[in-house]
Amino acid sequence: MDSVPFSCCNPGSPRPCIQHHLTNNSAHYDYDHRIEELNIWTRGCREALFSYFSGMMNSIGVLIIATIILESADMAGLKYLITALGTMEDPENPECESDGWLLEKGVKETFGELFSKMKILGKKNQVDEGGDAEAAT
Repeated sequence: MDSVPFSCCNPGSPRPCIQHHLTNNSAHYDYDHRIEELNIWTRGCREALFSYFSGMMNSIGVLIIATIILESADMAGLKYLITALGTMEDPENPECESDGWLLEKGVKETFGELFSKMKILGKKNQVDEGGDAEAAT
């Protein structure tokens, strides 16, 4: 492989593109491939595409994380507003006292209750072994 496609040529190079007979010094005037910097891209297409898409995915990742943080703050504010509106003493008076909260119980109790509900959901889809076989005989 002593040739490269024209798309590998660097358009910013001051020398004309050498794309055929890269390692043959006698094929080109005043040229030595061992000491001169070639005017072709040294980075391959795979590396260039990987670098481009990695940069794009990094910026998209930052945007997604920022969106998740903003949406979480919005949901927390709405939860507080809903609980505050639900506990108003006098709904006709907008300046009356009310209590709002994000979690009815503490963090530990809320997550413990959520975990136990997830366990129950996981157990509902399990099949009992041997129970139906003994009843059939």
